[in-house]
Amino acid sequence: MQNAEVRELVQRSLERYAGDERVLDAFWQWASNPTPPSAGYALEENAGFIATNLMLRYGEPAVDLVMSVNEECRRLAGRASIQELQRTIVTVLNGPVGEQLRQGIVRRLSQPTVARRALTAWLVNRARWRRMPGREPVVAGEFDWSLGADLEGSGADCQSAVLRALYGPEVAQVDLAREAMAVGVVNRLFYRNVAGRMEAKLRPGPRLPVSALVY
Repeated sequence: MQNAEVRELVQRSLERYAGDERVLDAFWQWASNPTPPSAGYALEENAGFIATNLMLRYGEPAVDLVMSVNEECRRLAGRASIQELQRTIVTVLNGPVGEQLRQGIVRRLSQPTVARRALTAWLVNRARWRRMPGREPVVAGEFDWSLGADLEGSGADCQSAVLRALYGPEVAQVDLAREAMAVGVVNRLFYRNVAGRMEAKLRPGPRLPVSALVY
């Protein structure tokens, strides 16, 4: 199929769920699967990871939902390659169809807790110094979460000191990576390489304009 045909197919499919944040989230995660085609995509292995992310975020069992989304994606994969579907789903969900998904992430980031405020400040800071010239900075979970995720162990870090000054000493106990997973900035997904090595990877959620965040 031509790219335009795949885009129209995915657009029509996702528009049916435009008001259901959990379903859109599951589609996003399916499309964010980090396992390459050379290692077989590992779609079945990822199903459990997606359901766990959804449970952490929404507090509801999600196995049936993930199975339903997997089935629909496999049906779509009969019309285009999985790689092309993944790219197109991400593109569509970063547009108007994904508004409900992005609003949910912003809403969770805006919760007035020390952990969420610290996470938002950490994200905004990195978004600003990574911004492209002439473009509004966007928040995306494309950071190395092994760096700066342990605020307690990074006392010498300037930003950690600023966060402690803003939000109090309890911010040192915040696990930024877990908070980022809970709000949807990142997703913990299954990865396998062509040699068979397996691990969990944190993959970014939808991009959010910094102007939408309050911290």
